[in-house]
Amino acid sequence: MNSETNGNQPIAFVETPQSISELMVSLVDLKDKEKTEISVLDAGCGKGVFLRVLANSGYKNVTGVEYDEELAKECQREFGHYKIINKDFLNWEPKTGYDLIIGNPPYSHYNSLPSKIQKEVREIVQSKESDIYYAFIIKAIDFLKDGGQLIFIVPYGFFYNTYAKSVREKIISEGFFETIIDLDEVRLFNGENPETVIIKFTKKAKTENRTMNVLRINYKNTSPSQIKQSAQDSILKKRSNDIFTYFDKSMFENSEDIWTTYPEITIEKHVKLKEIAWIGVGPVSGYDEAFRLSTNEEDNYNDAEKKLVIDTIKAVNCVGYWTEGCTNYILLDRTIDSEKKLVECLPNISKKIIKLKDEMKSRYLPGKIHWFQWQALRNMNEYRVFADRHKIFVPTLDRSKTNRFSMSEDFLYASGDVLTIVPLNIDPHFLLGYLNSKFFREYYFSAGARRGHRTAYTQRIMSNIKIPVFPERIIAEISQIVKELIKTKNLKLRIKIDEIISKNLS
Repeated sequence: MNSETNGNQPIAFVETPQSISELMVSLVDLKDKEKTEISVLDAGCGKGVFLRVLANSGYKNVTGVEYDEELAKECQREFGHYKIINKDFLNWEPKTGYDLIIGNPPYSHYNSLPSKIQKEVREIVQSKESDIYYAFIIKAIDFLKDGGQLIFIVPYGFFYNTYAKSVREKIISEGFFETIIDLDEVRLFNGENPETVIIKFTKKAKTENRTMNVLRINYKNTSPSQIKQSAQDSILKKRSNDIFTYFDKSMFENSEDIWTTYPEITIEKHVKLKEIAWIGVGPVSGYDEAFRLSTNEEDNYNDAEKKLVIDTIKAVNCVGYWTEGCTNYILLDRTIDSEKKLVECLPNISKKIIKLKDEMKSRYLPGKIHWFQWQALRNMNEYRVFADRHKIFVPTLDRSKTNRFSMSEDFLYASGDVLTIVPLNIDPHFLLGYLNSKFFREYYFSAGARRGHRTAYTQRIMSNIKIPVFPERIIAEISQIVKELIKTKNLKLRIKIDEIISKNLS
């Protein structure tokens, strides 16, 4: 990660391991030019790790851009044979394009940037909800010659972040990825552990029928030297090895989609989940400690206070197939619209939360919400309407190695860390079995659900997942097994469900 400046302090400077820099330089294959002829730009050269590797590899025509004055001077002293420019990459305009742009741009969210850099990022990316490296990708593509290559190591987030759409559009409209090396959560940088990808992009107008070489790392405890050796071996032989899973994949075509480094799984005959179920998230308090009830706390409440107590499913209550327990919260709705009314009508509740007033006021409170109210009362009416229906809950971000969609028929809300699915036009037990199956897990990853070693169950992705159309007898068979599994708590029956689904979709 290279440097931008916030006052006199560089931000986001963490040096790239030399082995990773060597791997990235080895990806260059501008076959129509000799190394001595290739014009190279290091976009944020930091302490010169890429410059050093480029020099050792025989590249002569190299320019490095670095905003931090001290780092630029350091590179000028060591690499006097290269052109080192002390400029801001985001508002610098080169006189000519480059054959190769390489590097590790800074990673910092918009809100963490100095105002000058914020303005530049906003103008380039067209969003305040972005990261500085989005702007670096867009500018680097602009600086490439036709046929030129961009090789960056950056966080994986621009593959799926809604606010990175302009980055994805730029990539699709001006070229294609030749290689993606997904390094997941491997710890490459001291003190910083983003999930990263190495991307190799070629700038060309015609991109039809392009395929990408995709490498996905298997173990996050892999050293940079192992990564270099194994990635080079996998690319050379076009096959998987102990460290990397290798496959070819068609180039992404739609910037609206969530991009993924998993193989595509197609389901021909299907319905989307949003067509047969309601999918939503629950209310958000913004400060759990103030609203969460301890054991027997409700016993001293008056009738008005007891009516405000709700049973809520949190991630910890989702064990897979069924839920265990719940958490009680005080739901202060909009009818309590003044602190005076809070004290007069809800004396016990007011004593509990007034002592946390300062912390409560420091929350983000949209609109005209009072300090003692919940931050967002999302989908309250829907939870009441669906009170008597089967509800399937799943943690929105989960590290479990098996899916843990969990069902209940009780009147329950979900907390902000849980997604709720209410089956409407489908057998709820069948749906539960399918969502917990191995096939669905693999398919869901292919839809872009991975966040490091976690699975993201978001309303956006889940709404558009495809549910295969099974014969009625298969639906009934799976439904019956799920009912038995829940009754007996025999999780070995998952294998039987997996076998039925695999047999019918193979």
